[in-house]
Amino acid sequence: MSEKAPSNVLQFNPGDFLVKEKTAGDALYIIKTGQLEVYKTDSSGAKIPLGIIGSGQYVGESAVLNDSMHTSNVIALTKVTAVKLSKKSIDLQLKQVPNWLVALTKGLITRLRAANETLRKNGWVDEGLADAIKAVESHNKKEA
Repeated sequence: MSEKAPSNVLQFNPGDFLVKEKTAGDALYIIKTGQLEVYKTDSSGAKIPLGIIGSGQYVGESAVLNDSMHTSNVIALTKVTAVKLSKKSIDLQLKQVPNWLVALTKGLITRLRAANETLRKNGWVDEGLADAIKAVESHNKKEA
């Protein structure tokens, strides 16, 4: 990862992690350009693909908003430019939002995490997603 002015705009290379599973949520990243893979690892260390993130999307919000650990890994598949918003700056903004809205958002995040965990425990894997991730990785290797 390398920094680029302004200091909250970061560059990531393929293979760089933006978020690592079981680490503290200290920032949210808004993706300006590039593609990333979101995945979990099972007890044997195997990858469980969860999604592909692209321009205009964000990662890290769940851990930041719920003061919790990251529940998945996010790794750059291509060159990525992202805006990093620190937990501190987000917390300052949340003080201006009605408490009920913050509670509602946190509740929705908790429900989504529970649903994702249920799917994972039941062995649900989106094969199309796994193929899409392989295609992006393959395309990126050809360009390198």
